Amino acid sequence: MLQFYGSPQSSSGRTQWMLEECDVEYEHIVMDLREGNTRTPEFKAINPFCTVPFLIDGEIRLSESIAINMYLAERYKPALLGATLAERALIWQWSLWGVTNLQAAALRVMSHRHALPEDQRRPQIAENAAQAVNQMLSVLDAALTDEFLVGQRFTAADINCGSAVNFADRLGLTQGHPATQAWLERLRERPAYQV
Repeated sequence: MLQFYGSPQSSSGRTQWMLEECDVEYEHIVMDLREGNTRTPEFKAINPFCTVPFLIDGEIRLSESIAINMYLAERYKPALLGATLAERALIWQWSLWGVTNLQAAALRVMSHRHALPEDQRRPQIAENAAQAVNQMLSVLDAALTDEFLVGQRFTAADINCGSAVNFADRLGLTQGHPATQAWLERLRERPAYQV
């Protein structure tokens, strides 16, 4: 059985969502980042990166949510990866864009508005990051001409990018982007998302 190491309110959520969409059995080992249990010698022996999400599938050991999700889709539900080379390229594009650009900017907003100690917060960094998120969501809004991001059907791009947009939405950053908000609501209605 697959072993999935994850922590609530982290990138682990996108991997758990993918596991549910793939309808594969897995053991969920909950890691508490605040307690530091990703830094124990026992976990380091399993995962030298000391990060979550982390997946063990037989001999396969993977960290990084996008790598894990693409592996899971290819192994257990290839339809999530697209039907053509062009679709696969777009799925990768939106997946990486969501994590490396959108999520990174949203994390800066969260850090400088909420997470950092008050004396370390920099309001201008938060404002610049919020403006960057707004610009990125304008691009996404224009791209959402159909029900889903790629190929007129649900794919790994919707999970990977959608999880980053969901994070931005939880921070109150998606207002003024109606196509994005409607898409996000469709994603949240999926049974696999609700687990």
